Amino acid sequence: MSEILEEPEASYCYPIPSIVHYVLLKKDEDSIIEFHFAHFLAIYASVVYIEPERISIHTDFNSSEIENALKNGSKWTRKDLSTFPKLLTLNSIQVPQWAGANELHKIDAIEHKSDFVRWNEIVKVGGIYMDWDVVALRPISAILNCGFAFVAGRQYGNEHEDGKVNGTVNNGVFLTKPNSAMARITVREQPIGFQGDWEGNQRFRTQVAERLVAVSNQVLILDRHAFAPTHWFVESIEALFLPNEGPPSPEPVNIISNDPVELYDNIIRNRMNRMDWEMDLSATYLLHAFSQQRHNHDITPKKILSRTSNYGIATWEVVRRMKVEGHVSGDEDEG
Repeated sequence: MSEILEEPEASYCYPIPSIVHYVLLKKDEDSIIEFHFAHFLAIYASVVYIEPERISIHTDFNSSEIENALKNGSKWTRKDLSTFPKLLTLNSIQVPQWAGANELHKIDAIEHKSDFVRWNEIVKVGGIYMDWDVVALRPISAILNCGFAFVAGRQYGNEHEDGKVNGTVNNGVFLTKPNSAMARITVREQPIGFQGDWEGNQRFRTQVAERLVAVSNQVLILDRHAFAPTHWFVESIEALFLPNEGPPSPEPVNIISNDPVELYDNIIRNRMNRMDWEMDLSATYLLHAFSQQRHNHDITPKKILSRTSNYGIATWEVVRRMKVEGHVSGDEDEG
């Protein structure tokens, strides 16, 4: 791994870089690159709302496998890899295989391998890390420029997870300056304490972040609504993704104004016209849509534009823009 430099003095004067990071790893030797519309939506939304200087996909797929995906992959696979050639780069990485005390613990789960890769890569240049089930809902420039070296949000479970994860810092989406204290400590200590315990990893990172709050300009922890308003249990997953019967949610009325009170009043008017089943995602910047992979068939241009699900309402503006710009027809119903 490259040498980790010390964080520059007065780094609070500089914004978090607008570099978006994803991790794409093989599950086994026979794995192929396969993207769905939900993945294209995630990348497209990051372009719209984050306006990144670049998008880095850190991957252990080799160049011939990537070339094959570009030529022979599914429609959405090809669009993911080819739509933003000036922004998107695929960064070849070595995936850690061993961790723990004296590196005696085998890293088996792909999720744990991804945990190591994301921190090892983002510490070098900084930016915004997002799992593939995270989608931007609004601009985040204010967060990038807030003066903190690391920004994350809390997550919650429910009564079934016995409080093991409830309130911990969400590892699926976070923002950091290069060589931030949070990133350096995580890269240094995460391998030593690794025992294959996902909940333990979450609690470890949360403790580090909470202690760094006491160090000036280091860590800002947002509430769960900022990045993770839902959780990974079935009642929350279905409420987010499943289409609802009956009429669609009315399209919002947008106004042109620089007056925040006028804009607030317009938001309230739109909320008064909502359907009974609608969630309020007004306070969400980046939506970590847990268990998205189970509902890729519910995430299509046609279904989102129908405004019959909460996920569809949340991403409707982006897909409408996607249609206007000719990236989709709006009639596609395959995820």
